Amino acid sequence: MTISPAPHVTSSDDKPRVQVLDEIANSDLTATRKEFLFRTPFLVTMLTPLLNDERDVPMLCLMLNILQVMVPGVVAVFAVNMQYPQAPLWCRNLVGLGYMLTIVILFQERFTLMLHFASHRRLFKNNLLDGLLSWVYAPFFGIPPGSYRVHHIHMHHMENNHEWDASSTEPFQRDSLIDFMRYWFRFAFVLGPDLLYYIYSKRPKGSLSSIHGLLLWYPTIALLSNVNFLATLWVLIVPHFFSLTAMAFGNWSQHCFVDPQNRHSNYALTYNCIDTPGNQTTFNDGYHIVHHVNPRLHWSEIPEYFHKNKNKHLEGGAIVFRGLHFFDVGFLVMSKNLEKLARHYVHLGPRETAPTLKEVEHKLRASLKPALLKGAAAGTETEAKKEK
Repeated sequence: MTISPAPHVTSSDDKPRVQVLDEIANSDLTATRKEFLFRTPFLVTMLTPLLNDERDVPMLCLMLNILQVMVPGVVAVFAVNMQYPQAPLWCRNLVGLGYMLTIVILFQERFTLMLHFASHRRLFKNNLLDGLLSWVYAPFFGIPPGSYRVHHIHMHHMENNHEWDASSTEPFQRDSLIDFMRYWFRFAFVLGPDLLYYIYSKRPKGSLSSIHGLLLWYPTIALLSNVNFLATLWVLIVPHFFSLTAMAFGNWSQHCFVDPQNRHSNYALTYNCIDTPGNQTTFNDGYHIVHHVNPRLHWSEIPEYFHKNKNKHLEGGAIVFRGLHFFDVGFLVMSKNLEKLARHYVHLGPRETAPTLKEVEHKLRASLKPALLKGAAAGTETEAKKEK
């Protein structure tokens, strides 16, 4: 994706300053929704009354879109691999790769964010239908059944990216490739056991779905691998590692800026991305500060909520970018291009108090440092400060 620097203004002291929110027409407030590819006639009308909130029709449309592509795709992958006489290996791998790329390009991000918001607010009135995303759809996007909500709601939001959150970014230098690789390894191989231990220790009721999901996930992969390994590899196993990597980098990017002096504030542990096309395909996921402040706010209300609570964001020292989404921010951070990132920064106060690009760059760099040092995870905030 090509990222065009946002405009900036030169002040009377000849120092370029960042843009100001009051001078921006935020397209997120009025843009057409693009979370789904097309509306399925008849079925959408028939199923809409089953929704818990009719504002979630885009999610229903997306679910149907996924089914219409995924079901024939999975059937094709297994059919090509199980036909007799057997097709050449390159042909079978090409079909598998084509299926996976189709799912990733068209639906991976859309589905993950649909699952995300549906985990906070039930999508369907009926419990069985409401479990479809987590238990039926999720495995085909590489997410073990029943695990996403348990981690995201019971751990990530309850612990708020702090010590007990196994996916916390706080202990890391968040523009370091080595630290990200350490984070990815932890996310991929340690998060599961940590999550089960956390849920069992703190909220035993929440652990059941994760345990049941894992008990289904691994035997299902083993069983299907026995039927046809190559098809299972492309349909379930490769998507699993791709999803782990994407979600690890996504969470890393969303929580790369943490104010070490104010890390317990929702306004200082993440940032907002506004006025960007990415918000129209991800249910306004760019407003991550708003999401941590009010996790149950309906996704359609988020941009308006942000503008109504602009002063609270300003008082909390919130970081806001315009024209970028989280992966854009993450790539700019990892490439150490904070100067370019500063050009997308949005000041929430009046023009006369807008910081210079250099001041913003300094602020961003300071927020990339570890907010929690080694050994402090099991200790108190005072202990953590002593180690600094």
